[in-house]
Amino acid sequence: MYKNLNSWTLGISGRQSELIELALTYGFRGIDIDIQDMIGRSESKGVEHATRFLLSAQKLLRIGGFDLPVVWTEDEATYKADLAKLPQVAEMAAMVGAQGCVTTVVAASANLPYQENFELHRERLAEMAGILAQHDIRLGLAFESAPSHREGKEYEFVFQVEPLLTLIKTVSAENVGILLDSWHWHVGGGGADQLTELDPEQIVAVRLADIPDDVNLTTIDDSQRVAPGDGGLVDCAAIVRALAGIGYEGPVSLFPYPSRFRNRTRDKTVQRATAALDSIWEAAGLSRFGRAEESTSTEDGTSEAVAGEGAATPAGDAATEENAATTGSE
Repeated sequence: MYKNLNSWTLGISGRQSELIELALTYGFRGIDIDIQDMIGRSESKGVEHATRFLLSAQKLLRIGGFDLPVVWTEDEATYKADLAKLPQVAEMAAMVGAQGCVTTVVAASANLPYQENFELHRERLAEMAGILAQHDIRLGLAFESAPSHREGKEYEFVFQVEPLLTLIKTVSAENVGILLDSWHWHVGGGGADQLTELDPEQIVAVRLADIPDDVNLTTIDDSQRVAPGDGGLVDCAAIVRALAGIGYEGPVSLFPYPSRFRNRTRDKTVQRATAALDSIWEAAGLSRFGRAEESTSTEDGTSEAVAGEGAATPAGDAATEENAATTGSE
């Protein structure tokens, strides 16, 4: 697995080249992209302009994923209009190396009973997954566990992991899996031990957040997402250790509530994020490259720790190369 930068959840913004440089400078091996922004820039200035910085950084930085830009839980007309644009989205995402996107299953509905809602989800998820599969892009499904997502709605739907797994199984698409969010996993009653029962291919992406010690889970809301280490209820290191144990190799992002890093510079924010992930990696017994360190014998008979296959380029070298690649404005 590898450390992935999602700038939105850290409350930072910038040009594509600036975010890439931040990721490389502070040791990230992946980055989430704003696909809507890329599509907009491709329409106004061309595909080459919209993709050039990501393509120049491909050898140094993976594309962790993007948010599925389809409003698929609303009326048929809105869904079909967005669906018609999905092939273009998938094609551009694949062009820059994106292998996964994410979306959220509703926790409850005001007008659809469970079975009707289930069938709506099954049909539309299968249809979208089919389009994404043509470009080798996986679809990760998240659920929302906080009670606030069900308030005022008559029909509860999916807000725990087991119903989500049932939905995924029913969709019957090989490229559909879980967006594993440690915060929702814990609030929804999940534990790190359950991860050992999953196949790594079932997990599309991972997001890590903690919960303050004094929070009541029956009234918790999304604003109470804190960075790992700033809470105490979610054992993020145990989750990462379990993921390493089953062989998960995808992106892992820090994902607190966006305002948690307010009043910091972009550099300080990203530095804080990578430090938090480094602490989790260390507590989980992994190298900074995301795998357990191995020992190899040197010529003089001593041993040294080496990173597993696929290790990232050191941040300093990567930043130097990317600075050269991204000279100029967007």
